Amino acid sequence: MKNPPVIERLEIRYQDLDPYGHVNNTIHLVFFETLRMVYFRALAEKMGLVDDLEAGDIPGARYVVAETTVRYKVPIFLDNTLYGAASIGKIGNRSYAMNFELRTGESFENSTLAAEGSAAQVFFDPVKNAVQPRPDWFLPAVAELEGRPEESFAPEDR
Repeated sequence: MKNPPVIERLEIRYQDLDPYGHVNNTIHLVFFETLRMVYFRALAEKMGLVDDLEAGDIPGARYVVAETTVRYKVPIFLDNTLYGAASIGKIGNRSYAMNFELRTGESFENSTLAAEGSAAQVFFDPVKNAVQPRPDWFLPAVAELEGRPEESFAPEDR
């Protein structure tokens, strides 16, 4: 991942370990969720909406996770220093895809890739219990946070 807009140092707890002493595979998804919240906080700060967050989500951009993937590269151990990064890769009319990396080392830049993954989120209205269109402000705000042109977020044609 090049120039991710959010990088966060993540805490590894003893309870995160499996019987072999590595971080359990399910905890990687917990780390991804933490990174998603860090990303939304950065987006909210850029828009001046930090006080308006709803359970970590920006109003009008609530979502449900439709799919996640994790690719494990090397084990993560309790004594590792762990960093994570998140970036939005694609934005559609009703959904978007986030990419994640987990790295061990003294800094994110000088580290070993431990795991990478992605998640597809669908914009969702919890009151109506229905999928909703992307908010008009979402694409321009993400493009500004990511430092990329809006057209670079277009999904591939299928």
